[in-house]
Amino acid sequence: MMQVQSHPCGYFQYPVCPGCGSPVCCCGTPMVSPYEISVASGGSPAVALLGGATNIHLSLEYLVDDGAASPSVKVTTVSDGSTSTWEETTPATGYQFKSDFITVQPGSKVTLDATETTARLRWCETFCC
Repeated sequence: MMQVQSHPCGYFQYPVCPGCGSPVCCCGTPMVSPYEISVASGGSPAVALLGGATNIHLSLEYLVDDGAASPSVKVTTVSDGSTSTWEETTPATGYQFKSDFITVQPGSKVTLDATETTARLRWCETFCC
């Protein structure tokens, strides 16, 4: 699902928005679009390219399977040749939500992997139309 809306702070002049500090389009209209990847328990890792014109704030949701022996959730980002990993090897049972827990640059690649857990990674990208 993709939803497009106008820039959240409504300021459309160059070079940056005084409200949020993000670069603003000087030749178009800034727009924000949500994206997500998900993995089912026992499924293959999900991979995505993160783009847009501003830094990206990742949010994660996950749910451990009933009776899981060794549940885990892992998010790996690769940006400018640097790899960073966040991993929860003993996640709490029940629904978990981590808002804005990693910030990455446009042009980064992200991988979501889960064992005995269902997980979803969400983010928004700002771009110019």
